[in-house]
Amino acid sequence: MDTEFAKLPVYFYGYDDIEAFCLSKRDPLINENVGLILGILRGGAIPALMLSQMLGLPVDFVHYDRREARAEIKNKKALDLVDACIKEGKRILLVDDVAGVGYTLTNCRDYLLSLVKDESSIRVLTLVHHANSRAQADHYKDCSSVHAVLPWERYVTSHECLDDFAKAQAALLDDQRYKKTLAIDDANYPLNLKQEWRVDCRLAFNGDYHSIVHAIRAVGPEEIYCNNESLISAILSECPFSIIYKTIHGRRYRISAFD
Repeated sequence: MDTEFAKLPVYFYGYDDIEAFCLSKRDPLINENVGLILGILRGGAIPALMLSQMLGLPVDFVHYDRREARAEIKNKKALDLVDACIKEGKRILLVDDVAGVGYTLTNCRDYLLSLVKDESSIRVLTLVHHANSRAQADHYKDCSSVHAVLPWERYVTSHECLDDFAKAQAALLDDQRYKKTLAIDDANYPLNLKQEWRVDCRLAFNGDYHSIVHAIRAVGPEEIYCNNESLISAILSECPFSIIYKTIHGRRYRISAFD
C-alpha cells in the first residue's frame, strides 16, 4: 500500500512467533470453555490448526467469498459441532490471521452469530490486530505500530490478493478523514505544512515540555506534527504509541519509538 501513513517499520511475524503467541493463549482459552475452533480460510487456517493441537479441540473452517462478502460453513459435521457447543454451553473460537480493515472478520463473526444467537458464545482470536480496525478481537497481538508480514503474505500471486490490497488501501485512506491531527508550532523548528495535510488542533511550544505533553493527552490526537527532536523524544517517552511526523522539504516522515 503506497500511502505515507502505512509506511511502518516491517516486522516479519514468523512461524515461531505464531506458535509462541498461540501457546500463550492456551490457558485463557481453556478457562473460557472453548469447545470448537473455526479458522477463516485462508489466513486463519494455520493458527486454527495450531490451537486445535494445543487445546485438543475439534477444528473446522469458515469459507469466505470476498467478492460477495459472504461467509459459510460448508461441512455439515462442523455445523453439528456448532449445535453441540450451543447445547453444552461451550464457546466457539473464530480465528483469523489479520484484523486490518476488518471487513472479513466482522462479516464472518456476524455469520457465526446468526447460528449461535448469543454474542457471549463467540470468542475471536487474530495474530495481527490494528487499533483502527472495524473488527473487535478478544485475543490478539497489537501490531498498530508496525507493518506485520506473516509467512504466507510474502508473495502476492493472484488478482484476488491484489484486489484485496487495493480495497484495503482505499479503506485506510478513508479512515484518515476521521483521525484527529495535532500540529505543534515551534518558531525554531517550523513545520511548513501542506494544505492537504489537515490539522484539527494547534499547540504552541514555549519550552515547557510538561505542559505540552499534558496538552497532548488532553487533546488525544491520533497523529502529531512536530519538528523539534527533543520534544519528539519527550512525547514518545510519555506516549510511546503516538504517531508523529516530521516535515522536511515538503515531505513528512514518520517517527516511531520502536525505530
